[in-house]
Amino acid sequence: MRPLMAALAIATLALFPARADHNDPRLARLFAQLGAVRTAPEAAALESQIMAIWTRSGSDTVDVLIDRAQTAVAAQDFATAKTLLDVIVEMRPGYAQAWFRRAELLAAMDSQQEAAADLEKVLELEPRHFGALVIIGRIADAAGDKRAALAAFRRAVALNPMLEAVARRAGQLTFEVEKKPPPT
Repeated sequence: MRPLMAALAIATLALFPARADHNDPRLARLFAQLGAVRTAPEAAALESQIMAIWTRSGSDTVDVLIDRAQTAVAAQDFATAKTLLDVIVEMRPGYAQAWFRRAELLAAMDSQQEAAADLEKVLELEPRHFGALVIIGRIADAAGDKRAALAAFRRAVALNPMLEAVARRAGQLTFEVEKKPPPT
């Protein structure tokens, strides 16, 4: 039954072009504002607007599949969630948020190399994806690659200065890697 559903979903989506969620013209303004925020509530409002744009797939079918994948994750049915996300990235390879969702799942399943590959794809499609940069930093940090972790965390914080825990870890890594105290 699942192969038939996947084939039908792929056939349906092939008729409709992928929506370029990461090319929305509003994103440049939102990221400029996010980079200049001074409070967490301001950042949260801008993050919410950015996420609303990023999550629009342009396809009702993909939206349903994403919802089902999220439901499967919540039920800890990771195999079903991964199957659904695999279908989505195959159908919509230009949809950065699908790659990100699958990377999150793979990281949670302790498949760090696969997650890292998906995160690279996310950044290829949307270089400003601070969530992807945070996960890349965490994977590198856990693997002991402090330089790579620091670079990813710095990029994430440059995009979203209100990532306070990430900024703190970047400060710690700055001291560990560069042997100098973090900027205050």
